[in-house]
Amino acid sequence: MGEYQWTKDKPATAGWYWYRGLAHEADSFIVQVDEVGQFQWPDGGFQEVTLAKGEWAGPIDEPDDIPPSDSTHPRI
Repeated sequence: MGEYQWTKDKPATAGWYWYRGLAHEADSFIVQVDEVGQFQWPDGGFQEVTLAKGEWAGPIDEPDDIPPSDSTHPRI
């Protein structure tokens, strides 16, 4: 998995990103930035990335699959 650092640089590509407000007034959360540069707030509202005043980290890498033969992988 990748290492992430907070930056004020806004996402330029679609994907999943960590976001937190500049005042750190709430916990950071993950948002999906779409192809037109918008994301959805936890309350359901949409906003353009260019208007958001906060810090970003990402894009978030997709996790690796665990092989089924791995003994730490629960079997269903």
